[in-house]
Amino acid sequence: MQFDVFGIENPLIDLLVTVPDEFLDRFQVEKNKMYLIDQERHQLLLAAVNDLGVLPEPGGSCANTMLGIAQLGGRAAYCGKVGADDYGRIYIEKLEQGGVTSFIKTDGHLTGSTVILVTKDASRTMNTFLGACQELAPEDIPLDGLRSTRLLYTTGYLWDTETQQQAAMVGLNTAKEAGIPIAMSLADPFCVDRHKDAFLQILDGYVDWVFANQDEAQAITGHDNAHQALLALRRLCQGVVITLGAHGALVSAGEETVYIDPFRVTPVDTTGAGDAFAAGFLYGNAQSCSLHQCGRLGAYFAAQVIAQMGPRLSGNVRQVMAPVVSDPR
Repeated sequence: MQFDVFGIENPLIDLLVTVPDEFLDRFQVEKNKMYLIDQERHQLLLAAVNDLGVLPEPGGSCANTMLGIAQLGGRAAYCGKVGADDYGRIYIEKLEQGGVTSFIKTDGHLTGSTVILVTKDASRTMNTFLGACQELAPEDIPLDGLRSTRLLYTTGYLWDTETQQQAAMVGLNTAKEAGIPIAMSLADPFCVDRHKDAFLQILDGYVDWVFANQDEAQAITGHDNAHQALLALRRLCQGVVITLGAHGALVSAGEETVYIDPFRVTPVDTTGAGDAFAAGFLYGNAQSCSLHQCGRLGAYFAAQVIAQMGPRLSGNVRQVMAPVVSDPR
């Protein structure tokens, strides 16, 4: 196979900025939530943060995971849609510089972006203007590229527009017909609330590995604790990964269920923590690591990411990850 993991989702330019809590009150948003916004509100936010030191980075949940896999030494590919503008050009260049093979399409809409409001307690609130992302269409899915991967990875964010849903279904059906395992992140509790019935059908009919944090897992199953949510998800998917924030993670597949201890760090910015966990886990899975080792790779990678600003780890990633990569436990 040419790729270890092929991702399909929303390419977005992340615009990170540190703000006081009062800023969130002003814009009537809650910490650690994701909001879909229109172009008018997007412009208002950009004007409000313009003098606060905005840090632009190529992002989007799935792209963060693909870039993380590439940082770890895996072979990743990515498909989505950006605008034929400067942000779109920069996005593709940065993606390929990060070691990810791009199957990104372009059109005349503005490249989507996310204004990420980070408060001093390391919480982040995402305000996403989809722009060109929502124009991803079935014909944009590179079928030959997808058929040359060991695993397809996507997220629930693709269900927010009809054309994206149609494109996602082309990817899911192509992978299923080719016998390619499918992994899906539930993306966000609000996303689960918007598309719960559709997600349950997708998990039952297509997905081999589901990734969720505790809130998402409980939202889709209706249970009020992670253990019961895990059991419910196992009835739909053969593999389940539930991250528990500072309390570690639960992973389950086959006859095995494992608790993953957290790695203690001082959080600076939790942006991309779940994406990093998925990257570490999927990289380990591609290397035929044990379930426990996949979980440890995910937890350690996520811990390193939240100890710095931004959604991805900077510096010598393989050196940083060496203590866990070399430990077979």
